Amino acid sequence: MFRHILVPVDGSELSRQAAAAGVELARECGASVSALHVVPPLQPDLLEAWAHHDPGYAAKRRAIYEEAAVRYLDFVSNRAAAEHVPCATLQVESAAPADAILRTARQLGCDLIYLGSHGWGKQEGDWLGSVSLRVLQAAPMPVLVHRPRVS
Repeated sequence: MFRHILVPVDGSELSRQAAAAGVELARECGASVSALHVVPPLQPDLLEAWAHHDPGYAAKRRAIYEEAAVRYLDFVSNRAAAEHVPCATLQVESAAPADAILRTARQLGCDLIYLGSHGWGKQEGDWLGSVSLRVLQAAPMPVLVHRPRVS
């Protein structure tokens, strides 16, 4: 059915649930997974550096984002390893996460995008997040949107 599934992650709880479900689907289909985290571009902010009395503040902030990306992607790769699913991880820098997801899916030849219905933003009810909705509307391949578990 599916051979290569793109699983974008942002580190939120729903993202982890979606990633775990995406890996399970990959196992059931005999597919491989590519986990993706989109890192926002950070512009040097001299005022912020001055406020923190640290001219290297932007680099430290970049390192924090990079460390978080590694944690998020490790979660997926560890799940995939436990399920014996081939998994590659990558992070890309972009101010537009939906565009980065779509571009990466095309570049990698993915035949499915499996993502959470929303990320860090609080959403009530069944509303889709802006990134998920944009991916769903613009993707040239199937998209599976993982809904949160109801407790």
